[in-house]
This record gives sequence, C-alpha cells and structure tokens, in this order.
Amino acid sequence: MRVLRKQPTMQMFANRGAASREMRSPAAIAAVVVAAVVVSGCAGESAPASVVGDSLGVRIVESLAPAWSTEAAWWIEEGPLVDLSSSGAGEKHFFYRVRDVLRVADGRLIVGDGASNEVRIYDVSGRFVRSFGGEGDGPGEFQYLAPLTLLRNGRLVVQDYTDGGRGAEFDLDSGLVSSFRRPRMIGPLRQPATSEFLWGIDEMSGFLKVVGSRGLKRPLATIVRLSDDRASSHTVAVVPGHEVFIAPDADAGPLMGRQLHAVPTGDGGLVIGTADRLEYSKLDGATGALRMIARIPGVSLAVSREELDRERRVRLGPDPRPHILEIFELLPEPAEKPAYQRMIVDVEGNVWAGEHLGLARRHDPQKWYVWDSSGVWLGIVETPARFELMRVGADEVFGVRRDFDEVESPQVLRLGKGIG
Repeated sequence: MRVLRKQPTMQMFANRGAASREMRSPAAIAAVVVAAVVVSGCAGESAPASVVGDSLGVRIVESLAPAWSTEAAWWIEEGPLVDLSSSGAGEKHFFYRVRDVLRVADGRLIVGDGASNEVRIYDVSGRFVRSFGGEGDGPGEFQYLAPLTLLRNGRLVVQDYTDGGRGAEFDLDSGLVSSFRRPRMIGPLRQPATSEFLWGIDEMSGFLKVVGSRGLKRPLATIVRLSDDRASSHTVAVVPGHEVFIAPDADAGPLMGRQLHAVPTGDGGLVIGTADRLEYSKLDGATGALRMIARIPGVSLAVSREELDRERRVRLGPDPRPHILEIFELLPEPAEKPAYQRMIVDVEGNVWAGEHLGLARRHDPQKWYVWDSSGVWLGIVETPARFELMRVGADEVFGVRRDFDEVESPQVLRLGKGIG
C-alpha cells in the first residue's frame, strides 16, 4: 500500500498517462451512429465479427467477436529468444527496476535500467556493447529513469521523471548529442512506438484542483506535445486521469483503481483508454480531434469478494502500520475492476490492452486484447507468467521476466502469427 502526503510531488505521477481536449463523450457519440457496415471476420452467413459506424466524422467500431480464426491466431512462446541476464557475465548483465526493453533497426537491444539509471546496449545475441547515462545531475545523467523513446532518425531520447526533469538525446554509436529540460509540471509519456515527436503529461494541475476534497476522485490530466527544443509544449487533449482516494491526512491509490492510458501511435496520432470499459479512442495528435472509438461490448468486469480480499491482503502486507489500516477502512470497494491495466501500440499500429491483474495477480499469465489499426478486434494473446510486456515488434515481444526471488531478466520472446 503506497500512501502519499497531501503535498504532491511530480514523482507521485511518474507512471501515469492521459488525454483529449474537450473530448466528446464516446457514449454520446455511439448513441447517434447513423450508418453501419459489416466488417469481414466470420465466414458465410454467420454473424459479423465487427460493426462499423460513423457519427460526425468519428469512426465507431464495435467488435462482437474476434476476427481471428483458430488458424490465424497469434501466440507468444514461453522460452526466450534472448535473455540478457544469461547472455553474458558481469554487472552489465544484472538488472533491477527495468524501465524499458527494445530492439533498434540493426538488431541491437537497448535496456533502460532504473537502479543504475543507465541505458545499456547489447548486440543481436545479447552481448554487452556499451552504456551511457548513470546516476547524477549533469548532462546525460539521471535520478529517476523513465521509459525510453526511439526517434525515427535512430536516436534515443532518455528522460528523468523528476519535475522539470532532465532529458538527453543520444546517438547509439557516438553517445550524447544534446540535453534539455522539460517544462515544469510536465512528465514524460511512455512511447512504445518509434516517433518523431516527444509527448508529455501534466497531472499535477488537475490533482491540485481536487486535493482539498475528500473521497474517490478522478482528476483531469493534460496531454501535451513538446516543441522541437523540448523547452515548451502545446496542449493536445484533456481527459480524466488516474483515480485517487483522498483521506483527511493522505491520498492513496484505491483498490483496483482505474487509470488513464495515453499512447502515441508513432504516426502522430494518440490512443486514449480510460479503462472504464473495454474500449479506446484515437485522437488526431495535432488537434486533439476524436477520430475513432473501438470497443468490445459484453465483457464482464465484475469483481468477487475473494478477489477484493486477496488484493487488500497483498497491498497491506504482513504487518501494516495503524494509519495504513485506517485508510484501508475508508477505501470504497469497487463493483467492477478496470477493463485493462496497460495499453501498448505495436510497430504495425495494432493496439494491445492487457487485462487488469492488480497487485495480487501480478505474476499470473496476462491476457491481451488486440485490435488492428482500423479498430477491429483481432483476438486475445496471452503473455507467460511472471513476464511484464513492454513493447511489441512484428514477430517479437520485449519485456522483463521476474523469478520467484524477484530477480529481473530482460527478455525477447517470439511472437507467432497464424495464417490469416
């Protein structure tokens, strides 16, 4: 259980995401769908897999069944293609608090290691090549490493989570190219797809507007796009952010709280998920205009008493302090869990939404709902137990596996694809 003081800091919001400027309600738009066509997904005269409509220029896709047949389904293999904890020896093959794992065009693997605040480079086979970054306050050094951003020109942007945090751009061969500082109140946004832009998020402004209240709140969050020099930004969208429970003397994450997911698509667009239901919205990344809503209706999000009790026990731990117990007594019990826990856009523009596991089930296999770039639900892919998915390539996935002692191993797993 993490309890935070009422006086907030930027690190409170380090891993949060959000977005949409005056975004129109998906429910309201869906209610006035004016046209529908069948999207192919089932053979013969069987019911359509998805129905597409249009309302005021917004594409609306409802998937009633997965489009994949059994033969076309995707899967992730259990055994790693590369395991960086065993592909070499020495301290550069020990990892803790891994922030990101990715592969660049020439096959090299990049890992952001949060404990050392280093970015480490490995060859195709997993042999250590070099590192840059590290703990410190100087150019190209970091205090609280954020996930990495790969630019279309092949360079890597590395940022710090701290308020007004440092950022640096690196050439993978020659090292540090330039450094910058983000505007205050703006945190980095996770960008799993290669991009030519840097995105950020302001959650503090919305939080400060509700901090004097009490109970379960969902402050607004603002998504911005940074300028070319990264010193300023412009607002793209504003939507509800992460849920927070505000008690008289503290604020805390609620049981199975809903989070906001804002994921740049790499082509200048933005995918937004609020986890209220199994759906997401796609925005124009320049104007914030709503372009598409994709949803899968009818998926139960009901939470059982057993699930709630288990989540509470794990979050409390074996010997909670009295004031932690007092806060837990105040936390409302949700009737539904969030629709998903993480959202990723892969290199082909497909959207992946991982089921909510919470803290109690964090090491379980995880089901991921996959939509194609047009919003049609393709099917479900399951990641192995104890594996945290971070990025998805064309035929590989990247992430970190944790053993029973919580030892971390950055790994590359094969993504198999059936015949469509």
